[in-house]
Amino acid sequence: MMALRVRELALIVLAALLLLCGAAPVRAEVEATAAGIVLDEPGSAYLGRASSMMIEIGGALEAERALALQRAGRFSPVGADVPKFGIGSPAVWLHLRVDSRYSEAQARRVLVGTSWIDRIDLFVVRDGQVVGRMQAGDGGPGLRAAKGNLGFVFEHVFEPGVTELLVRAETPDPLVLPLRVFDDECYQFAMRVHDFTYGLLYGFLLALIAYNAMLYAGLRDRAHRDYVLYLGCFVLLSMGYAGHGYNWLWPGMYGVQRYIILVLMVVLGYLGLRFASSSLGLAVAAPRAHRLAHGFGVAGMVAIGACVVLDQQAAAAVVAFVFVLLFSVAMVWLGFSRLDGDRIAAGYFLAGALAAMAGAATTSLAVWNGLPYSNWTFHAAEVGIAIDGAILSLALAYRVRRIRRERLQAEQLSSLDPLTGLRNRRAFAVLGESAWSTAVRRQRPLSAVVLDLDHFKLINDVRGHAAGDAALKAVAGVIERNCRAADVAARWGGEEFVVLLPETTAAQAGVLAERLLHDIRGLDLTLDGGALSLSASIGVAERTTQPDLEALVREADQAMYAAKQGGRDRVVLALPA
Repeated sequence: MMALRVRELALIVLAALLLLCGAAPVRAEVEATAAGIVLDEPGSAYLGRASSMMIEIGGALEAERALALQRAGRFSPVGADVPKFGIGSPAVWLHLRVDSRYSEAQARRVLVGTSWIDRIDLFVVRDGQVVGRMQAGDGGPGLRAAKGNLGFVFEHVFEPGVTELLVRAETPDPLVLPLRVFDDECYQFAMRVHDFTYGLLYGFLLALIAYNAMLYAGLRDRAHRDYVLYLGCFVLLSMGYAGHGYNWLWPGMYGVQRYIILVLMVVLGYLGLRFASSSLGLAVAAPRAHRLAHGFGVAGMVAIGACVVLDQQAAAAVVAFVFVLLFSVAMVWLGFSRLDGDRIAAGYFLAGALAAMAGAATTSLAVWNGLPYSNWTFHAAEVGIAIDGAILSLALAYRVRRIRRERLQAEQLSSLDPLTGLRNRRAFAVLGESAWSTAVRRQRPLSAVVLDLDHFKLINDVRGHAAGDAALKAVAGVIERNCRAADVAARWGGEEFVVLLPETTAAQAGVLAERLLHDIRGLDLTLDGGALSLSASIGVAERTTQPDLEALVREADQAMYAAKQGGRDRVVLALPA
């Protein structure tokens, strides 16, 4: 389908590995059992299987009532490292037993949930009594914010013996409850990994945004503009679901936080479809696919907008996750739909779309339902978009090279005579002025040769225009074969040609003219009407006191007319003024 260079593939793989390393878990912290954990070593394993859970039915419970239900066996084993409860789930209670066998109190950080959970209450229980309560979330004022994608962090000093943690969480969004216990060293290491990973990701994506913004400013190519918007939206989305947006961009705006991630998911899909359409040229090459992609994107925007207006957060979550999954499939389908056209561009796009689709689908299913939640699956969308960005940057670079090549070809075609392949009169004027200026400035010789085919009108009238065209092309070939690289040869008009010869005196130009005359006489043109013999009249002039290039060519032209008046099939050198 396409061949990426080894160096480019290596850079893509390196970027992906660095991002995946940032998502890797740190070393195991605690010894976890079905009955709880033993707080004896630093580490950070997910503790779902060491916990028990209960879904709250019939209204909010007090911590004491929830604890009583746990004692009564109403909590069930979690059965997964990270429990998930889907979209619009009722509030959930988790219970974790922590046995500290140290002789002294141990400070730990308890990490709970994901950054988009509306409210988390953490209750500390000692000897059957609730002795502490901490609150976090993004659903209201006065709640502590998340620490990036590490979740909500609670500090607690565990006394020797058994301490129970009771967690209540609620949100209309996908309810995911990772639970971990860190010592200070492990927590600081996790924060450094977190900051490095997102610094790398955002730096990489912002560099791509700046690169494509500059390309758009220079080329005004809509594909670069749409790619800038697409990547910019993904950066905002990543900052939203990683908790950075609520901390840095819209702090305290919990009304915005409720919907911003879901809205950005749909906007990202809409902008991705716009980019696909512009980069693949769907409006012209595949108008039906273009209309379907546009209609699907608009439908998603209308649906999420209606959910926001009607304040239906759970419905908005369903719309956003379903839209992202369908968008991922649509991007791959659009790439396949153009493989029968521009295979290289479509191949690049398809490879990037497959990476992005795999990442987006993995993260969506890990957060919502269908795949287990882990560091790897949660970060899959970011890794996928990083690989997608690298591949699509190669695609856009290919697009730039293709546009430049097409422009160069267009410029070359605009400067060439379509019949003979020699330069046309306009191109001769541009190149000839440069040669003239150099000769004048350095006081070097410069000569012009004007050649006109003899009896060309008779050839057209008797043998037809096809014979005339064949004669012109044959004479152009003679001129090309006899000219040097620095010479400027052009079709002047009709059956007339001109050659400008830098570093050439009139005598030397006369020698070239005689050679041209000889080769034209020797052309063997056999057409339908039989053999065709050609001859030419040639005039030569050297730069002396002429004021400009036009005067030099005019002097050679006059010498050519003198050759015609003298009987044709000859060379005449213009006398110096």
